[in-house]
Amino acid sequence: MKKSYKTIAIIGFIAKGFIYLVIGILSLLAALAMGGESSGTNQALAFLKRQPFGQVMLLFLGVGLLCYSFWMFVQSIQDPENSGSDRKAKSRRFGLFTTGLVYTAVGILAFYHLFTGSYTGDSQTKYLSFIDPSVLSYIFICIGIVLLVQAIILIVGAFKGGLLDQFNLDGQKYAQIIRSVGRFGFYARAFVVLIIAYFFLRAGIYTGNHDIKGMQDAFAYMDQSTLGRVLMAVTAIGFISYGAFYVFLTWYRSFQEEE
Repeated sequence: MKKSYKTIAIIGFIAKGFIYLVIGILSLLAALAMGGESSGTNQALAFLKRQPFGQVMLLFLGVGLLCYSFWMFVQSIQDPENSGSDRKAKSRRFGLFTTGLVYTAVGILAFYHLFTGSYTGDSQTKYLSFIDPSVLSYIFICIGIVLLVQAIILIVGAFKGGLLDQFNLDGQKYAQIIRSVGRFGFYARAFVVLIIAYFFLRAGIYTGNHDIKGMQDAFAYMDQSTLGRVLMAVTAIGFISYGAFYVFLTWYRSFQEEE
């Protein structure tokens, strides 16, 4: 494997871990009524921009997230670690490719915050108004189903350990601790994805309710339930664990050499 690929992957791990740490910390502070706010990616980027050296952080974060997406594309297209060519491996590589697309968009969003103002979503709402409501309903239902499947895959993968095996932690120092941190983080992420899937399915089934919900709305939704703040705090800690897991990968993730 090219040394440059490893460097790009490590930079990407740091960027992804950092953004989830910020989301988790802000949401945890909100759950504890300590001045934070229920937070998603967009809110985390806006928060960073308001901090000292915020523009510098956004610049490095944007570059880092694009590095992460590049590493996802490399894994999915070139398969530098020889994951195989069976159906399971191809399915995993397709998942990596779609993940690369997602973090490309997040990286671009970071640059948007850097060079312009915060993204409010008004243009998105205006754009959706041009789509026929019945068509939009079907689109939302499809997105909800995809998210529901993704959440189930995350839960099963984390429970069985296969999701964590791809990071090649076996034999590494503190491997069990890091895997436990990662498993808890993946569970928390799956829980939030389930809530977002519910939002999309509800928006698709009930015509006219086409508000797109994201991570921030998922945390806010938890805050409305009876044990909302407890759920919100536990999930926020899970996101902190998820972010910490990716930071740990910069030291403990082993890269298999290409044969």
